[in-house]
Amino acid sequence: MTSAAPRERLPRNVTAIAATFLVSCLGDGLAITALMLDFHDRAVGSVGIAALFGALSVPAIVLAGPAGRIADRHSARRVLPPLGFALVAVCALMSLARSVVLLVALLAVLSGLMAIAAPVFVKTVLQASPGPLMSRAGALLSMASNLGFLIGPAAGALLMDAIALRGVLLVDAVTYLAVPVVGFFLPRTAGSSEAESTQEPEHKSGFLAGLKILAQDLPLARVVLIGVILTFALQVTNVVEVYLVRDSYGATATVFGLVTTAWAAGQILGAAIAGRWFTERSTARPAALTVVAVGAALLAIAFFDSLPGLFVLTALAGAADGVFGVARQTTVGRTVQPARQGSAAAAHAALLNSATIAALMSAGLITAFAEPRTVYALAGGLILLALAAMHIYRRTDSVKTPAAQAEHVTAATVAALPTD
Repeated sequence: MTSAAPRERLPRNVTAIAATFLVSCLGDGLAITALMLDFHDRAVGSVGIAALFGALSVPAIVLAGPAGRIADRHSARRVLPPLGFALVAVCALMSLARSVVLLVALLAVLSGLMAIAAPVFVKTVLQASPGPLMSRAGALLSMASNLGFLIGPAAGALLMDAIALRGVLLVDAVTYLAVPVVGFFLPRTAGSSEAESTQEPEHKSGFLAGLKILAQDLPLARVVLIGVILTFALQVTNVVEVYLVRDSYGATATVFGLVTTAWAAGQILGAAIAGRWFTERSTARPAALTVVAVGAALLAIAFFDSLPGLFVLTALAGAADGVFGVARQTTVGRTVQPARQGSAAAAHAALLNSATIAALMSAGLITAFAEPRTVYALAGGLILLALAAMHIYRRTDSVKTPAAQAEHVTAATVAALPTD
């Protein structure tokens, strides 16, 4: 049975959604790169670039509650077509806009629509991939999105010279047509809870309900928390990576692009390996080991002065992060009840986006007084320290639990003794 499970084919729903992720992420990479280049050429400054990243992250936090409720109470076939056509319309409007403020506002609307669609996609994939297929489905989604974001920025820079911002945004609009198309072709039962009715749902849904779901199971809560810390640390290093490559090593822009590519390639490879590794295995220990690997790689980058070593360590850290991402998603899918997976996915995305915003704000402060290598050392140390603290807490909790159980049994035994 164990050997046969990896050979089982993924449902068509999953491969279709993965293809949609690939196309839409590629379009997003095109658009973000083109917008950044356009803002740079117009001398908007760092405030405009920060506004772009804020427009990408904030809507997922603000709309986590409605997104979770929609994912838990409505089928993907009902939600995705109107959302997809709305995404296409917003992209088309962006291609006509010239005002920086209007472009940022429309990007925020676009991100808000994707924040609603993402939990629907996640829940549909989890429900279509039971048992040993779950990790492979999560790996396929991770590989598709990483590949899209790997190709998108490079293609966006080339297209920007050829067809300018308006053309790039129209291409992005075309890529979003994949969302309503996949929605129409999903089975009617895909992604629905029990049935869509006007009756009161059995479970509460939304952002707070999603947080409660993630916190109820301690192993899941630990994986989610260390993932938030990992996201924060990696986003901080992303800000200073260009300074490390260009200033500390004196390398060219091409080398910087290759370092970024090494990270993405590592993520794709790590996700591919994890997809088959976790089919019928526990995710707890590998998740912890991959976090250690990321932290150790960041510390090594900080202390070793070698450009080839930077490529190797970046690729290894990316691979470890790819494995951890699949482990985290598989843990969520195995732990959370199907009827509540939408709220859990939306709350999880809100936590990760909050960590991203906090990292971007902190990076500006940290880089004002710290060298790039120091930032890498701080990030790696934070990751390892957080993991060690959680390990100590888990050991303490596991020691207390048997003691509490023994005390409870003793009290129950005493209460059962005759009193005469």
